[in-house]
Amino acid sequence: MKKLFLISLLTALSFYLYAQKAPMKYGKPTMEQMTKSVYEIDTTAPAIVLCNYGYFDNNTFRFTHTIRIKILKKEGYSWANRTFRSGSSTSVRGKTFNLVNGKIEVDKLSSKSVFHQEIVKNELFVTKISMPNVKVGSVIDIEVSYPWIPLNWYFQETIPVLYSELVLERNDYIDYTKNSFGYVKFYIVEPTRWVTKNVPAFQEEPFMSPVNNYLSHFEFDITGVSIPGRVYASFARTWKDVEKTLGGSKYFGVELRGSGSFFNGMAKQINASYDNEVDKLKAAVDTMHVMHWDGTNRLYASNLAGLKSSYNKGTGNSADINLSLIKLLSKIGFKVYPVVLRTRDEGRLSKFNPTISNLNYVLAYVKVGDKFVLVDATDKDAPYYILPDRCLNFEGRVLASDTMNWIPLTNNIKYQKQAFYMLNLDKDDLSLKGDASFAYKGYAAYHFRKDYEEAGTQDNYIDNLTNSIDGLTVVKDTLLNLKDVYKPVKEKATVEIDNQGFASDSLVYLNLLPGRLKENPFKQEKRKYPIDFVYPKSFKTTVIITVPENYKAVTIPSPKRMKLPGNTAAFTYMVQQRGNRITLLYQLKINKSFFLQQDYKFLKAFYEQVLEKENEPIVFKVL
Repeated sequence: MKKLFLISLLTALSFYLYAQKAPMKYGKPTMEQMTKSVYEIDTTAPAIVLCNYGYFDNNTFRFTHTIRIKILKKEGYSWANRTFRSGSSTSVRGKTFNLVNGKIEVDKLSSKSVFHQEIVKNELFVTKISMPNVKVGSVIDIEVSYPWIPLNWYFQETIPVLYSELVLERNDYIDYTKNSFGYVKFYIVEPTRWVTKNVPAFQEEPFMSPVNNYLSHFEFDITGVSIPGRVYASFARTWKDVEKTLGGSKYFGVELRGSGSFFNGMAKQINASYDNEVDKLKAAVDTMHVMHWDGTNRLYASNLAGLKSSYNKGTGNSADINLSLIKLLSKIGFKVYPVVLRTRDEGRLSKFNPTISNLNYVLAYVKVGDKFVLVDATDKDAPYYILPDRCLNFEGRVLASDTMNWIPLTNNIKYQKQAFYMLNLDKDDLSLKGDASFAYKGYAAYHFRKDYEEAGTQDNYIDNLTNSIDGLTVVKDTLLNLKDVYKPVKEKATVEIDNQGFASDSLVYLNLLPGRLKENPFKQEKRKYPIDFVYPKSFKTTVIITVPENYKAVTIPSPKRMKLPGNTAAFTYMVQQRGNRITLLYQLKINKSFFLQQDYKFLKAFYEQVLEKENEPIVFKVL
């Protein structure tokens, strides 16, 4: 209600300023825009943003966003489904234009295709729309309008943007911060106006953070509203202001400070059942798993009736679950703090520009023994010390602590996969047959469980496994520890592998490593963006192949050992022969999760040598 009051007050006190002429008029596409089907900026683009215009009118204290998109291919239909975030309730109108027999036909956006959701009461709103009658060649006009300045503005998209302009008329009563992201150069930069032209589509590269970290855009946060003699409100001038605001929210701080008597019985039972802190923490996380996570990432609890209501309902957003966990842990006797953050898909959180609107998640930071651990209770497939990938986003802010502010969003867990093959080479068809075993630890186990759950059935999982390794057929497969998230997942299989070798005259060429790289993931000459592996990774494989007695090895791959500077990555490849048994010892380690652009040339060269060695065959002469 405070925000609504401020909007009304500012609207009453606003004054007229000259408005910049708009670069487009809603609902008036040109015939050239309707007929043109190829754009020189990118002839392969599935769609293109013809114009993107945003204008904050100080006279009405209202922001209007108008966007025009041309659909060029069927792959571009997704651009007719749009989502807009705002700090206030949003009004929407839209039109789809199609050229039929030389005339422009119009389909208006129906209110039935507009979906409004209030994420945080009076603070954050999401509007989703689905445009009607979209075809190849359609031009789409969408206009959204709301009081308050925008939360963000994107000058770049994953399709080309021919023109983008943002105008924020000055208002003497509002203070806000502007955080800039991306590498696109501006065509016009003025104190209240920014323009870009002919911005190419953003091109994703392998091993990179979500595109929101790199798309050229602004993010805004109102830090305060000051009206002499009337009102003064500070929202996010400092991170202490953010903490104060969250502390006063009924959906956050009030919940954490409340008596929480509902959790007393749970805490008493856990304390009576377990003696050590680790077991108590596990039990607390398991207790929260009674709640089903609804898939939404939120900073605030969803129910004004309290955390008890969400728990009894058996479902909730991420804040419902993790705020409940914090409350339960404090009742058990743990020292625990909330940590607020921004998830990976939303982009990186700035330490230097305090914000509330860009926060969308909360974790528990709990002291176990002599160290603190970040804990998330939304995922039943994860042990307490594994954070979901969505939370691994640089740093988070610790609240309610006098000694800690910013902490890395990691629990220093690796992705570890081990494989062991005991195979026999069939001299008739050169297939490999035998046994294989795999062990998945850390994030490898976590993702294995997620992939298996997504597959739905054992048969579907085996289909996915066979598709992941060229020529693989799984005859039999057994899984161990699938449900026990505190143990590595182990897998034993009987397998057949084709396409590992070929014969030429009296020579046989055999590749030793199943599932080897087919190409270097780093292909560009230069890299614009950092390389993000998410977490350190380790792959260890042993392959033992028994070949026919009349096979004599004439060329054996030489051993290879290499490291990047600082041991940030390491590779070992060694082939041994004892009689008619060939053994491959293979290990690839990525010991650092995040590399800067200047490291790219070293990583590219490193992977080039890995690729070359993985695909180097052993050569036999058939006697």
